[in-house]
Amino acid sequence: MTRQLMASFSQMQSQFQSQGLALPPEPEVGPSGACVSTKESCVDPSGNDTETGDSDKCGLYVEKNPSLLVALVRLYEGSIAVHNIPLLHGQVKVGVKEVKDAEARVPVPTDEVTLVGQALKIFLAWLTHLMKHLSK
Repeated sequence: MTRQLMASFSQMQSQFQSQGLALPPEPEVGPSGACVSTKESCVDPSGNDTETGDSDKCGLYVEKNPSLLVALVRLYEGSIAVHNIPLLHGQVKVGVKEVKDAEARVPVPTDEVTLVGQALKIFLAWLTHLMKHLSK
């Protein structure tokens, strides 16, 4: 079967070339370059937001007495939405880089993420009063 397909392809190539047309090159099979998310659902591995250039490292906290550090993130200050959901006043877009407390509840849950442990390497909305800039 494979030989028949290859022969058919070769015949098609010959016909196209005789008419002065060229077929596009065959696609390469195998691993390629890095995948890029078009839905902004993954954290940029470089730590830089291609839209804003932000790469501020921050700590995320939950409201306890005293406050509890639950994750380390990159802050994306110029963003206005996360997963096509507009950010509200007092919210910012963050990309979780390291989880400190996997069982802590996120203050702005989604259908997919209710606990910090589910948020590794994805974007979230977080409340601005529950984050702190960390020294670089």
